[in-house]
Formats: sequence, structure tokens, C-alpha cells
Amino acid sequence: MTTARDLWLLVARVSVGVMFFISGWGKAANPDKFASDFAGWGIPEPGPASTATAWAELILGALLVLGLLARVAAAGLAVTMLGAIFYSVWPAAMSAATTPTGFLSTFFYSSEWLLLLVLLALAGAGPGRFALDEPLGIEARFQRR
Repeated sequence: MTTARDLWLLVARVSVGVMFFISGWGKAANPDKFASDFAGWGIPEPGPASTATAWAELILGALLVLGLLARVAAAGLAVTMLGAIFYSVWPAAMSAATTPTGFLSTFFYSSEWLLLLVLLALAGAGPGRFALDEPLGIEARFQRR
């Protein structure tokens, strides 16, 4: 029997996964621009870091869409969002905001913050029944622990 929870997890997982897959594809296809962005944000070793991030978004996004190792994929993408928040969103919010309310508004309206929340929810809740983890028994292993 299908539940609303499984349908919600499917929609959330596929939506976020496709977004990261497309983003990673674009970054992997134009590595010099992405490395330049990383350098501008002050990220150490911008070349290797941007390459790793691009491929992580591409591969983990695809895994999330498929629901294969979905909790691991969501957690890995959450780490990329933490990096984006630390190096890009937080400094931009700090420099743009003239009041505490302005900072909070800028920060909490960022897509990186919202994606982090969705990814953490997916990592915690799992992929639902409409995922490759289910027939392969991967999700059952997480639930037994």
C-alpha cells in the first residue's frame, strides 16, 4: 500500500537529486569557471576542491534520484551545502545585511540553507519505498541498526 510519506519522499528525493545532478553536470563541464568561483570564495585548493564538489553533486545527485544508497547520498550532498554556507552564503549575508533581521532574512532565504534541511531530512527518513534501496535490501540494513 502506497503512503503519502513514500510519495513525498519520492518527490523530494527526485527533485533535489535532479537539481544536484544538473548542477554537477554544468560544473564538471566548465571546471575552470567553477574553480575560479571557489578561489573567489577563499576555498583552499580551489581546483581539486571544485572538481571533487562537481563530481560529488553529479554522482550523489544521480544516486539520490535512483534511491540507491540514498541516505549516504543525501548526507554527502548535505556536506557540500555546509561548505557552500560556510564559504559563500554566510559571508554574503554578513556583508549585505545592515541589521540582524536583514542578516537572518538573507541567510534563511538562501537555497543552500533550505537544501541542507531537505537533505538532512532525507538522510534521516530514508528514500521511501519507491527507491532502489528497497528491493536491494539496503534500507532494511539502516533500519535494523
